[in-house]
Amino acid sequence: MSRDLTRWNRAGLARVRYADANAAVLLERLRARLASDFPDWPAAVPEDGTDPRAAMEALYARDPDDLLWQLNRAFARAAHVLLEATDAVANEGWIGTATQWESLRRLTAMLDYAPHPPASAFTELAVDFKPGAAGLLAAGFQLKHTPPEGGKPILFETLAALEGDAALNALRPAGWDRNPLRLSGARFTLAGRFDKLESGKPLVLEDERDGHLQAHLVVGVDSGEDTTTVYLAPPVSRADGYLRGHTLFHLLPKDKLAARSPRTTGAVVGRSLRMAGSLEGLAAGDLVAIGRPGAKPRYRRVKAVQAEHLVFHAPLGEVDLAEASVMTPIEVPIAHLGGNSRSIDPPTTPPPRPGWQIRTLFVAGDWSWLSGRWLADIRHEGNPLREYLPVYECVNADYFPPSGASQRLQPLAGYTAVTLAWSPDHDDADTSIDLSLQNPQALLVAPRTPGPWRPDTFLQKSEEGRLSEPLVVAQPGKLAPGDLAVVTRGGCLAWARLRHVGVDAEDALARLETVDGWHDRGDGPFYLASTRVFGHFTSVARLADANVNTTPLADSRIDLETLPEALVVGRAVVVEGGGSAVTSQVTEREASGEAPWLRLADPPPTGSTAGNLSIAANVVLAGHGETRPLKLLGSGNGALNRQRFLLDVNDASFVADPIMPTGVRADLQVTVAGEIWRQRASLRDSGPADSDYQVRQTEDGTLWIEFGDGRHGRRLPTGSNNVAVRYRQGAGAAGNLAAGLLVKPVHPDPLVAAVRQPMPASGGGERESVDGLRDNAPRALLALERAVSLSDFAALAQANAGVAQAAAFAAQAGLGQREQVEVVVVPAGGGSFTPALAASLEAFLAAHTLPGVSVTVQPFEPVRVELQVTVRIRPEAFLADAVAGDVAAALAEALSLARRKLAQALHRGEVFALVDGVTGVENSDVLLVLSTADAARAARVVRDADGRIRAVHATPRQCIHVADMAAVRVTVEDFAL
Repeated sequence: MSRDLTRWNRAGLARVRYADANAAVLLERLRARLASDFPDWPAAVPEDGTDPRAAMEALYARDPDDLLWQLNRAFARAAHVLLEATDAVANEGWIGTATQWESLRRLTAMLDYAPHPPASAFTELAVDFKPGAAGLLAAGFQLKHTPPEGGKPILFETLAALEGDAALNALRPAGWDRNPLRLSGARFTLAGRFDKLESGKPLVLEDERDGHLQAHLVVGVDSGEDTTTVYLAPPVSRADGYLRGHTLFHLLPKDKLAARSPRTTGAVVGRSLRMAGSLEGLAAGDLVAIGRPGAKPRYRRVKAVQAEHLVFHAPLGEVDLAEASVMTPIEVPIAHLGGNSRSIDPPTTPPPRPGWQIRTLFVAGDWSWLSGRWLADIRHEGNPLREYLPVYECVNADYFPPSGASQRLQPLAGYTAVTLAWSPDHDDADTSIDLSLQNPQALLVAPRTPGPWRPDTFLQKSEEGRLSEPLVVAQPGKLAPGDLAVVTRGGCLAWARLRHVGVDAEDALARLETVDGWHDRGDGPFYLASTRVFGHFTSVARLADANVNTTPLADSRIDLETLPEALVVGRAVVVEGGGSAVTSQVTEREASGEAPWLRLADPPPTGSTAGNLSIAANVVLAGHGETRPLKLLGSGNGALNRQRFLLDVNDASFVADPIMPTGVRADLQVTVAGEIWRQRASLRDSGPADSDYQVRQTEDGTLWIEFGDGRHGRRLPTGSNNVAVRYRQGAGAAGNLAAGLLVKPVHPDPLVAAVRQPMPASGGGERESVDGLRDNAPRALLALERAVSLSDFAALAQANAGVAQAAAFAAQAGLGQREQVEVVVVPAGGGSFTPALAASLEAFLAAHTLPGVSVTVQPFEPVRVELQVTVRIRPEAFLADAVAGDVAAALAEALSLARRKLAQALHRGEVFALVDGVTGVENSDVLLVLSTADAARAARVVRDADGRIRAVHATPRQCIHVADMAAVRVTVEDFAL
């Protein structure tokens, strides 16, 4: 072999080439040497030098029975095989070129470096205890998840005992299920479908906090699939004080009753008089008298007839609505005014009151019934001319019958002398014009019987302005004490809760008495003809968003509905809200006599509201794996140094331990003669009397449990089967389960009703790979398991089995001037970055750094790229679907999160190289696609003149990668020149 191997090795090769020959070269060398030793050996090249190639081929095709030649050929082949084996072994002897995991393990062992073992995922579980249950849930409570694609179930079990209580299942903020917003407006959407709800009927709002009631009229209804929208009049005002989450809507009254009494007897009426019944026979321009027979009426001319109202030109004033009627006046023709022309004596009747004017008129016929009545005159006075209806009191009406034997002679027989009195102060004509009696041709008087049209009377109100009690209504069907009742007349409403319902079956009436009186908005009057009393509301509804409380919660101090005594300061909790969850601890709680509240060590998740935040206080840590029965490893021999035993299990669990240089330790318990020994990262840290052992992993994943030599760790005592181990089995990235998958217990427990997994399981990772060993071992030698420089922090973090990549940055020191280091990590196995993982890593780094250094761990920032690839193939040689699948798989694998590095840029040329390297691809087109958010997040995006992305650059905290195969779209076309 040649000593100069430089021509075989050049920069960029992954291996060193130690052999410089193959079988053909070796055979030629043998032939040349034999030719020098044996003169008769045939020459390889003719002496004339013609066609040396043909001569060489002839040499190799010579007689196969030439034993010496065949022996040389076999020897050349064997030498080639041995050289290649030697070359491979030589490469396995250098850390830079070794490719076998066991070779690298042995090489790095000389640096006192042990490969990082796999890590078992872990997560916090929220345990819901059965109602009223409390007690100790022992460690080892198991749950399992069966992958939907099939395969072995993934088991987790609790790593510690839990002292739980059903009262701690879920703590909610005060008012979490009540919408605190003020109720206002006219449109409200109710939860539930109410098909019988109709316009024109009332509903009642009730404030469930204090029982405050308020009635509204339904003026519109829209029915949805499971909601009902109502439109109310009048609208609800914010000043009414109702809250959306505390308001009950009482709907669908069963009874609709006519109101009977108490009626108002007198009322001051303006220009409009509401009538009961039909107004047929009345028209604008008619002159009517309003009042009761025998009493002073109001004479008015009708201005208009509007529905149930009579409108007059002048106000009516006070009217006895209960007894009054609207009458058509009778015309009283005046025969003459009296006087000396007919020898009629002047009236001797004195005025009824001082200052009144007296006048006597004569009317043909017997009108003696006019005495005590009030007559009106139609006068047109003023400028402009107006109509007035002055009223005169008939103080006397004497009828003079015709002469007869028994009758005295009368000056005007057959006439009635009507004496009228008038005073401007007692006339309701609003004018200063003198309306004293002049020379009327006729007067008007109300008839002696009530008229056919009756004013509508209304319900009486008390001095406080409320409807008087008891309210008398028609006999109800369902109305009972405790029911709500609403008095309605058009848009006028009064409402109350009933204290007593007295039914008079004989008169078909009922008397209603209320709890605290009738309430209204000052509406009225409640005219009997159109007033109805609704009662016995059969349905109660809430707003569709009554249970939605969107009040933001960002402070660590939270007011609660209840706070059980079992929730002590220092207890771990899981806080869920805003679609995410965090772990925390109770640091403070309310003092005696205060409303329930607590303070957490951390603020609630971003996006938390009073409605979506929940605090689970029955929290326990669970890890991937299951506990196996005690296993005997063998017998100790006190005469042996470094005695070791093989635990033939290839997926033993490893749990987080910040003291270990890898951040995890094997989850096993070794006992020697009943004594529990301690696991150490390396026995070199143990003293001669320390009962310690170390765990080393083999290439096939099993574990060597090694004991001391009397100098570094105790030797094992001599005994028979005195070494035993209890271990848990289950590790790797398969345990990084998404939130909500661990809900099925393997075996039921009498205390447990249900189990929830609020957060993803994280921290699971595979054992250190060949590339990881090659990269991490030299850096670990420099760091010596301590973090001083930023590179040390990154190396230590990456040495943790739950971390795939890490980068460290110096953060700005705060007011305390402590050194701040921020470590950005990519979780192993593509797992989620959870608060539990962050806490584990921070504890691990803090245990290996200098005092006074504050370390925070943050997740990396992903920049996800989608790829649109067009490949061209020769269809006669390759299947399109197969090539497309190969291209998508190659891109998804090469550009996956596991293969990409923090701060590594992605160039379009890299994608071209990957695509064109797939068998069957002749050429291709590649388009890189970034979402708007990712494009804004990236450090820099380089585009060509057509706007296509040529390169994406990352910040030191970012990793550019392809999320999965769904992000790669491959189109196949036929190749053509």
